[in-house]
Amino acid sequence: MVSRACLALFGVAVVWFAITAVHPVGPAWLLWATVPVSGPLAAVAFWSVSRNRALPAPTRRFWRHLSAIPLLTAVAQMAQAADVLAHPGARTSYTGSVMLILDGLAILCLVFALARLPVGDSRLGSGARVALDAGTVALAGALFIWHFGTRPALREGMSSAVLMSLALTVLAVLVVFALAKVVMSDYTAIDRHGLRILAAGAFLAAVGPMLQPLLAEVDARLFMAQLYMPLTFWCAALAAESQSRAPVARARPVRRRPYSVLPYVAVAAVDGLLLVAAWQRSDDMVAVAFTAVTLTAVVAYRQTRALRDNSRLLERLDHAASHDGLTGLANRALCHRRLAEALSGPCPVHVALLDLDGFKEINDTYGHEAGDELLTRVAAALAGTVGPGDTAARLGGDEFVLVLPGTTCAEAAAVAGRVVAGLADPVTVAGRALHIRASIGFACGRHGDDLGDLMRAADGAMYAAKRVTGSAHLHAATVAAAA
Repeated sequence: MVSRACLALFGVAVVWFAITAVHPVGPAWLLWATVPVSGPLAAVAFWSVSRNRALPAPTRRFWRHLSAIPLLTAVAQMAQAADVLAHPGARTSYTGSVMLILDGLAILCLVFALARLPVGDSRLGSGARVALDAGTVALAGALFIWHFGTRPALREGMSSAVLMSLALTVLAVLVVFALAKVVMSDYTAIDRHGLRILAAGAFLAAVGPMLQPLLAEVDARLFMAQLYMPLTFWCAALAAESQSRAPVARARPVRRRPYSVLPYVAVAAVDGLLLVAAWQRSDDMVAVAFTAVTLTAVVAYRQTRALRDNSRLLERLDHAASHDGLTGLANRALCHRRLAEALSGPCPVHVALLDLDGFKEINDTYGHEAGDELLTRVAAALAGTVGPGDTAARLGGDEFVLVLPGTTCAEAAAVAGRVVAGLADPVTVAGRALHIRASIGFACGRHGDDLGDLMRAADGAMYAAKRVTGSAHLHAATVAAAA
């Protein structure tokens, strides 16, 4: 296993680093010996995953784009090692041009691979929330890179190496943003566990140089890169093997948690840095404080957006629970609730029950899709007929109902007449012009009337209307008087 070989090399690096820190023995180049071996091993792990035909094409492409990164970073680190070994203790920074160029190319490769990685999340407002979360993490990362890396480099003067280091810092912030955005999104083409391991490795590579001042009082031959680079390559190999072990089951879209802890960790880290800067009276305390305030504002805005999106989602869920999925009209539950509310008021309310004659034959002859299209046409006609405060609902099948509160018998009859007129023209369904025959029965209810009795009265009037030739509407009182 490649990951075991990388782990063994990391263990060797740790042991030799500890021995040198306590009692230096052997040549200094042995401290760097694991880097040129573990880097190519990680590249082999990436390339082997990209050749796995069981994986989707976007997944193989992602790992293929990553294959050059371990090689570039290993060669870059060897350039630094050569500089260190050739000029031991000569300067505090050994970030030469070759190293910066190769690291810059590696960062561009990583950004390119992440940019082409298919990541999807169709939930309401999820894209903006992920972008804000990733921006929070990136801004916090930029502050730490500035405080521990860029600011000390600027004190040495604006040399070409410093300018290249600043450009590399900008690219590193882009990587932090891209990684945070991918890690906090849904995963459609890559194993989520492997991606998190990969992100941890990239984080180690970004944070490792900031820890170099901790070795200022120890042996001059010791560099943090001698530890964090083998560890980073081990993480890379682990990520590749995690992907190869889960080619299909864990590469499918996964519903992520509704929140991510990363932005809050970033804010807490910046707040901690602000306290340290204030305690030490650091000369960049203003920059740290400004960043802390900005992050707080970003997180507050993100929470506001999340609350607003949640409110919209609840509205959509409430609408879905109270409306018919096919026609968009109110469903049976909402219709009964509106009718009960109308019967509890002082004004009379009319209920019109509508049924389509011959609908079963249309379904059997032309198919259910044609039947659904016919139902949506009827629903549109009903919705265009009712006024404010009225309710058009679908009870099920081809049965519809209108709740008309505060209407007289003449006004309810006029509404029913408009519905019949609106359905008079033939409807083209599946290339055939169909004539819709509708039977409408309506009844009047008043305060305290029973909802079931009112619906049964309208239902009886509707069946009486079916005995009339063509589309018709009848009032329950007229039917009762005729009987």
